[in-house]
This record gives sequence, structure tokens and C-alpha cells, in this order.
Amino acid sequence: MNEVQSLKHEFETNGYVVLESLLTPDEVTEAREAIQSCVARTAAHPGKRQGGGKEPVTLHSASSDFFFQLEPGVDPGQEPSETLEFKVRKLMNFDREHAAFSSIAHGHPRLGPALEALLGPDPVLFQSMALIKPPHIGSEKPWHQDNAYFNVTPLDAVVGVWIALDAATVANGCMHVIPGGHRMGALRHHHDKDCEIMEGRLDPSHAVAVELPPGGALLFYGMLPHQTPPNRSPDRRRALQFHYHAATAVRIPTKDYDRLYAEADGTPASCEAARQQGI
Repeated sequence: MNEVQSLKHEFETNGYVVLESLLTPDEVTEAREAIQSCVARTAAHPGKRQGGGKEPVTLHSASSDFFFQLEPGVDPGQEPSETLEFKVRKLMNFDREHAAFSSIAHGHPRLGPALEALLGPDPVLFQSMALIKPPHIGSEKPWHQDNAYFNVTPLDAVVGVWIALDAATVANGCMHVIPGGHRMGALRHHHDKDCEIMEGRLDPSHAVAVELPPGGALLFYGMLPHQTPPNRSPDRRRALQFHYHAATAVRIPTKDYDRLYAEADGTPASCEAARQQGI
């Protein structure tokens, strides 16, 4: 079995693979600096502000679709500019916001071939999201399947790429997965802390913590149940996340996706279905 076959076999068996050193130390440093630069630039001249009070504040770029979200309770107007980045929870639509991100997301010499091995030629990037857990206050991301957020078909044509920019540990909120959980089918989601899998649908005792060094990456199926616990440690936990789909995949209307991404009894299981049902 060659390297490509081995990668694909492990991915199809477990629902994920780990690449210990996807990024070089220089690429990790450049990506960290890019986050700092993008946050500072947008905070200085935001195009739009959303949220406040109990809702997390989101600041949008004035010149692109990039935006970032702060941890709940953080007011950017009251936070010194030099520490604001330490309170950021999420960055969105950033893959072309800085050259450091573009070089990773589009044609990276290690990531590109791995994605082609899993998705076939010319995989398509359709989402970029940086997930950041600040020291002591980093929020939990509950158990979910990424396909609950999308309407891409077929369901096995979506791969998430999660790249650690700091050492990702159990203490600071590394990724936890259910090996083989991608074969459980669609699990019904509802809105509690977040859009998350309803209680009783999976057994968290089967979870495996995926600790990664800076530059290490986790590639996983869109159907794989996963979560990250809160960061109560003094250490930062920055990560980049990209979602790709196969070139042959298509997006379908919500009503059609509800029939596809559904539990065994036909109950629609996505986040949008939960929203429409008021749960």
C-alpha cells in the first residue's frame, strides 16, 4: 500500500487523519502574525458592528467579507488594542485576507496533494474559519457534525482541515473526535449552547483527544462528530480551519438536503432544520 492509499484507507476507516507537520515553523509564525494584523486592521476601521450585551460582538471589515467575533462579554471599545487579539473567538472568510492564509488554503505543497487523495482532483475551498480559544476564557464548541451546517452533496464529499498554530492540548481545548463516527449517519442537531448534536445520539466515552504540535493538522469527514472543550489554561490555542468539497459535489436546496441529511426515521437533522423547528 503506497502513501496515498494508506492515507485514504486511514481516513475512510477512522473518519480522520493527522498530518503532524503540515506547516513549517516559518509558516506557523506567518499565520499567527496574519491573525494579529487582520484583527488590528479591522478593529481600527470596522465596516459594521453586530452584537453586544449577552451576544458576542462581531466586527466586519469595511472592504471585504472578512469578520471576526469576540468572546461573549468582551467590548472592543473597552479593550486596549494590544490585547484585543487575545479576546477573539472566531475569524471568518479570511483565506484571501492575507498572503499567509492564501498560501495555505490555495495550493499548499503538502495540503493540496492530501486533499486530492481524499476528494479527487481540484477540490474546492468553500469556507475559511479561524477558531481561537483565548487563555482562561476560550469557549466550548459542543459536539456536532460539520455537514449539519452545509447543504453540499454527496455527504462524503466534504473534508474539514483543522491546523494548529499553537500546541493543541487537552488542557487548552484540542479537537476531540469519535473514531468511525462518520459511519453513524446524520445525527439530529438542536440549538443549546450552539448548534449541537442532541443528547443521547452519541457516546462521548468513545471520544479521542487529538493533540497536535504547532503546524500539525487534522483532516476529517464532514460527517465526523467532533467537539472542542473550553480553554481554562493560561495557554493560547489558535487554529485555522478550512472546508473543501469535491469538484463534482453540488449544493442543493434546503428542502432536498433535509431528505438527505436526516436520521434513520427521516427526521431532518441539520442546524437549519432545527432553526425552522424552533429547537
